Amino acid sequence: MKRLMENWKRFIDEKDEQQPSADQEAAALIQQQGAGLEQYTALLKKIAADPEFRKLALAGQTDKGGPADEALTIKPGGEVAAKDLTPTQKDIDFDKSFGDQMTNKWKPPATAAALKSDGAIMLPSPGGVIPILTYQNKYILDGHHRWSQVMMTNPDGMMAVSNLVGDALGSEEAALKATQLAIAGLAGNVVTKDTGTNLLDVDEGYVKQYVMKHITDEVLQLLTQARKIAKPDKRLAAEYYAGNLAAIKEKPPGKFARVKGMPQADDSGVAQDKVNQALAKGMVNFDHPELSDVKETKKITKSKLQQIIKEEIKRLK
Repeated sequence: MKRLMENWKRFIDEKDEQQPSADQEAAALIQQQGAGLEQYTALLKKIAADPEFRKLALAGQTDKGGPADEALTIKPGGEVAAKDLTPTQKDIDFDKSFGDQMTNKWKPPATAAALKSDGAIMLPSPGGVIPILTYQNKYILDGHHRWSQVMMTNPDGMMAVSNLVGDALGSEEAALKATQLAIAGLAGNVVTKDTGTNLLDVDEGYVKQYVMKHITDEVLQLLTQARKIAKPDKRLAAEYYAGNLAAIKEKPPGKFARVKGMPQADDSGVAQDKVNQALAKGMVNFDHPELSDVKETKKITKSKLQQIIKEEIKRLK
């Protein structure tokens, strides 16, 4: 039995001496900390499925600074006028911004939600009816197409936002990188999407033609009830929507291409709400990650324990 306990101690000491492996993918994350968003996202797409990378990406609670240095505050329940928000992506898909509004698509219906005048507007999305995610109550991190829908239908509307703040950030690009890292670590996958027709590239004539072809009688009635148009008439609706295009075009375009850098949590395989929670808890290791941040749990499997006991019993016989 004495020898059994000595071997057990030796096994534990060996575990203590083990250092985190310099996994190629985890090391790549460290080396590319200074990369711009689009280069950083391209890297995450390549390494997201690697187990060692994922351990490092989510080691924010065990790094040298502990969870406090990377814990971000996400304040839900805020309201910001749609026209006061600023996009971070440079291309916004026309059909996703506009098609849903023409047919009152989704549950709850998107056009009815966009026209809400009492309380904050929240539009449906693949991840559910959730606020858009912003940085500094201004820059849109997630929810560009929900924002653009409101801008086209009701630019004076107040939108519900969850606002991301934290001393470890410093710019909207840093906030987007932290969000992408959270997605990669949680989902083991990073998906971005391309844009078809860019809303920011079309003119009023294009908008009018689209409305005349696609708007439904239901939406015409909703616009009339909300006093956006005097009566349920396609031409009036076309003029109304075309007039709202200018409000979006007055905004400075974002710096980043959607397909090259913008977060898509749900399409990557994790709910945006879970991403937000991980950021708020300080799990996401976005601030100067190091291999030593990963603290392996000292534990022994049942099979390993049985093997040690069998070996010692054999020796004692």
